[in-house]
Amino acid sequence: MRISRETQNRAVLVVVALAVGAAAFALARNDPFGHKGSGLAPVFSLDLKSLIRVDPAWIRYRETRGMAVPLDAVRAMAVGPGDRIHVAGDRAIFIAWPVEGTTATIPLDGEPTCLAVAGPGHEATGRIFVGVGDRVEAFSPGGESLGAWNTPGPNAHLTSIAVAARDLFVADAANRVVHRFDFEGKRLGTIGEPDPERDMPGFVVPSPFFDIAVEPTDGGELLHVANPGKLRIETFAFDGQLQSFWGEAGSDIDRFFGCCNPSQFAMTADGRFVTSEKGIPRVKIHDASGRLECVVAGPEQLGIAESEVGDPRADSGGQVFDVATDRAGRVLVLDPRSRRVRFFEPIAEAPDPKPKPRPEP
Repeated sequence: MRISRETQNRAVLVVVALAVGAAAFALARNDPFGHKGSGLAPVFSLDLKSLIRVDPAWIRYRETRGMAVPLDAVRAMAVGPGDRIHVAGDRAIFIAWPVEGTTATIPLDGEPTCLAVAGPGHEATGRIFVGVGDRVEAFSPGGESLGAWNTPGPNAHLTSIAVAARDLFVADAANRVVHRFDFEGKRLGTIGEPDPERDMPGFVVPSPFFDIAVEPTDGGELLHVANPGKLRIETFAFDGQLQSFWGEAGSDIDRFFGCCNPSQFAMTADGRFVTSEKGIPRVKIHDASGRLECVVAGPEQLGIAESEVGDPRADSGGQVFDVATDRAGRVLVLDPRSRRVRFFEPIAEAPDPKPKPRPEP
């Protein structure tokens, strides 16, 4: 049978029309512009309420007092000999003697980002070290300038300083390493550079919060470093050899939540860790092995509402609370919103929340 060209053309038009109709139906069904929503189950939305609330059985500290800091911005805190409180911020270091009730201020040439004070038993007891830009500045306990030195590496961003008996460690978030100096600024080494032979992949630092602390032990001094992107704290010998680590990612209270935590931490006199997390702010105490002992303060105790939290999985962090400890066993929390140092003391005979054993790494 012979088919005319006109009939062929009509058949082609019918096929094209059917194809266009099918494509339009599929496009509308797939909703490419998202008018019908994401299609994801509710599990993909973050339940902040359950994360923000801390079981009261875990909270074993209470706030007892506060101290106003006369600076427009506060960024770092350290406790020196005699429980003297130092706060850096707003191009200055504010110093308070709580017992005597006296204060002093050391002016700086730039905005400080971190602070440390040599404690009792150090070669330079009471000496103040502060990070300003890419340099470290040193001051006597009375505020006299003792000099400054630059840190190596391009575009350094100093986030923490830790004082050992004869060494000074400086954390650099931009270059993701910890620099080691003597007290005169002579460089002695670097910790954290990737080194496959030492099984050292390097630190993961997604945001400008990279804290360190030195702990004296019977076997010598150790350097603790928060590896925030891995959500753990690592311990090193001064030669850079990794000794141990602890910490796990998760939303449970005994884990670290968010993109990068802990953001800050401090050591107690008996070797426990006081950690501070950003995203969902909470201050906790862990024993020497990393097992959670209790909570000092959760978002409610710190005055953080759910509307202020945002998504804690982002690296922006929101409010970050620096922490320190004193000889009386108190935990000091630096509140950047109210520009106050807040004092938390243990609650007498607090109930034991029976923490879960920490899995071995």
